[in-house]
Amino acid sequence: METKRGVPNILGNGLVGVGLVLFAVAVAGAVGVVDVRFSPGVYLIFVAISFILAWLLRSLT
Repeated sequence: METKRGVPNILGNGLVGVGLVLFAVAVAGAVGVVDVRFSPGVYLIFVAISFILAWLLRSLT
């Protein structure tokens, strides 16, 4: 395994996964399916941050 290229890709893909889960929570909270702690906008901010960090990590390779 090439750690120079593999680690940023693994972390980037993990952040994309976290972002997708947070996006699902934001949508479910906005629709009213689940009762979430924060407003959906807060979750969307974290989604944007995780996608930007994932993009930066994946662009390192």
